[in-house]
Amino acid sequence: MNPFTSINTGGIDWLARWREMYDAERAQGEAATDPAFRRQNDCWTGRAERFAATSRRIEQPDAFMQLLAPRLRPTDRVLDVGAGTGRYVPFLAQHVAEVIAVEPSPAMRTELELTLAREQVTNVQVCPENWPLREPIQAEVVLSAHVVYGVREIGPFLAALDAAATRLCVLFLGLKHPTAVLAPFWERVHGEPRLPLPAALETLAVCHQLGLPANLELVSAVRPFRFAGVEEAREELQVRLRLGPDPQREAMLREAIADLLVTTPEGALAPRHGPSHAAVIWWTPTSR
Repeated sequence: MNPFTSINTGGIDWLARWREMYDAERAQGEAATDPAFRRQNDCWTGRAERFAATSRRIEQPDAFMQLLAPRLRPTDRVLDVGAGTGRYVPFLAQHVAEVIAVEPSPAMRTELELTLAREQVTNVQVCPENWPLREPIQAEVVLSAHVVYGVREIGPFLAALDAAATRLCVLFLGLKHPTAVLAPFWERVHGEPRLPLPAALETLAVCHQLGLPANLELVSAVRPFRFAGVEEAREELQVRLRLGPDPQREAMLREAIADLLVTTPEGALAPRHGPSHAAVIWWTPTSR
């Protein structure tokens, strides 16, 4: 019997608790959605380029890569689940034999391909699928950064990470969902506190409920949102707050931006109060 399956952190069914948090947050978002809000089949349509530009402002290696790099080997294959626009892919590719970047969003993959071309990276395979994959792939190291918040069925997601890795599974995520720093904007526009999505501590509890012997290490956090200027901030917030085009709402957002964002030393706009730490959750795959 796996000794970790008896750990349920206070008798709470964390898999059920995860779904409850996910469903409550999504229901609140749907209830607050402006009828004129422009929905997209790919939620990153029109935003991936902005996200990629924001990621490029974060110098690599960041604290996560600094922690992970010593555990990588030149002969490794690394599976990056939810690679996005490729924030970590070029750095990883410099340190291992091959990177497989799993990214289901067409808009994000477009930016990922541009990143690979710009950085002249050749040892990366892009996989345009959702996780878990239809045809499982194995790699020495499997990582996923800031992805699990948007996964309702977290059990199969984590189990598939564990099954894919032969040496190390690694998650990088916030102690709170990164959008928590935008909660003041939600409350100002919608008049109620924003409900939280599960994050690092819930993930750690779920891992142990699943029998995954996970460890948690804290690393320094960067500001999760940085905007080049007021209009970039307004465009992103309009999506995050699920607002349709409306001059009065746009004026309200500009006023909120002036109140709630500050100018960073680099000249970007960022939330006044950001997290000081993020979490790296890692474990040795249970079947190895």
